[in-house]
Amino acid sequence: MKNIKKASVLSVLSLALAIPLTASAAATTDVAPATTDTTAVSQSANTSTDVNTPKAGDHVITPYATKSVVDRTLRNTELTENFDIPAGYGYVKVWIRNDGKQPIKFSVNKGSETGTQMLSGTVEPGRTYSEISSSAWPGANRYYVSLSSGKAYMEGSLSVRIGTSRGEL
Repeated sequence: MKNIKKASVLSVLSLALAIPLTASAAATTDVAPATTDTTAVSQSANTSTDVNTPKAGDHVITPYATKSVVDRTLRNTELTENFDIPAGYGYVKVWIRNDGKQPIKFSVNKGSETGTQMLSGTVEPGRTYSEISSSAWPGANRYYVSLSSGKAYMEGSLSVRIGTSRGEL
């Protein structure tokens, strides 16, 4: 008799589990099939059919072209670094941080250390100098950036970056 009771309890439990599963499966079959929308899609942002040539009104993102050409930690009492400006570049950003105890005098010259002076100035202790050239410097040239702090050792950083436009520096 005990075996019959166990079997009937198991049968009732199995049915109790099977009925909700069957009901949920039946409920999901009542979903309407998807329909296809035949309306044409329009793109008002770009009506161009030539995807390789930007046109007025196109939303084109142009990557900036900048290069770091000098990145130095300042040491000793003098430092001279040179860098080239390849064709297509020309705008220059010079950044100098003076963490030392003496002013740092600097100049940037075209062609040689004593060539045509493009920038010059003094960075006082605890100060930072940052300048972007107001116009493009002649490309395909070598430039020299020279720093000096008299008899005291320089501390800080020098960075020179070049770009194709002033705005990207």
